[in-house]
Amino acid sequence: MDFLWEAILDSLKLLPFLLISYIIIEVIEYFCASKMEHNRLLLGKYGVLIGSSFGLIPQCGFSVVATDLFSSHKLSIGALIAIYIATSDEAVPTLLLYPDKMLSLLPLLLIKFIVAIIFGYLINAIFKKANAAHLAAVKPADSSAVKQDEHGEEHEHEQGEKHDKHEHHTGCCGHDIEGDKKNLFKVFVLHPLIHTLKIFAFILAVNILFGGLIELVTEERLMAFLSSSKWFAPLLASLVGLIPNCAASVVLTSFYVHGGIGFGALMAGLIINAGIAIVVLFKQNKNLKQNFAILGGLYSIGLVVGYVIELVMLLI
Repeated sequence: MDFLWEAILDSLKLLPFLLISYIIIEVIEYFCASKMEHNRLLLGKYGVLIGSSFGLIPQCGFSVVATDLFSSHKLSIGALIAIYIATSDEAVPTLLLYPDKMLSLLPLLLIKFIVAIIFGYLINAIFKKANAAHLAAVKPADSSAVKQDEHGEEHEHEQGEKHDKHEHHTGCCGHDIEGDKKNLFKVFVLHPLIHTLKIFAFILAVNILFGGLIELVTEERLMAFLSSSKWFAPLLASLVGLIPNCAASVVLTSFYVHGGIGFGALMAGLIINAGIAIVVLFKQNKNLKQNFAILGGLYSIGLVVGYVIELVMLLI
């Protein structure tokens, strides 16, 4: 049972670095989430580019905000998918914990950014009419915003109140993405600490799993099996990526760090995984056909990119 003790010690070493990372990420998310929501450029020709840039920030918060904007008909289909593709969730802070894999971070972010821009603009071009119809649509709740008073005069009192009141969004751990301005300790210390402990638990579980497998079948046999099944890895990683939770990106990255999957499989899973945003999409957007089309498109993109990378790395 030595592997169990080693897994605990190795995981504990990562705790302080993990906490510092999440405090920094929380600060960025706190000050940038509302800017993304009110950025009118997201509706213009630069929407995909700006959305892809926001998506690279390692948190699911921006994909949640983007989903809410899309459900309110304030974001194009291409921009939404671009943000989903660019979203890395917990992959960035997890990779930063392992110096030998840190060099993978730059190509990971660069590929996700390029793929997000290409497919974002491509989808907007192909589905131009559907996109125009989506952006022109009015939510049923908004149609009642314009009312007539007893003198027959129209006004937009309720709608104005809705816009004046800042809408908050819930992230993967149930926290307020924009933060509670009256309780900065909760925003910048308590939430990062809780999030750190949750991610630590996932990392510990993967470390114990790999340690137990190596103890059981020996490292040589395990690596031989993983190498022989590497062409199935992108497919399996894609299925893991469908899990609407930050745990998916942690598991995928941890498997990559331990040599369980290759870089192509990692990319396939991370492109598909947009954190809790997929749950928000199905909850907020009532067009189920559109939701499944977005999910299917995202899955196809991740799978294709994953296998292309695996093929390129094999040829190199």
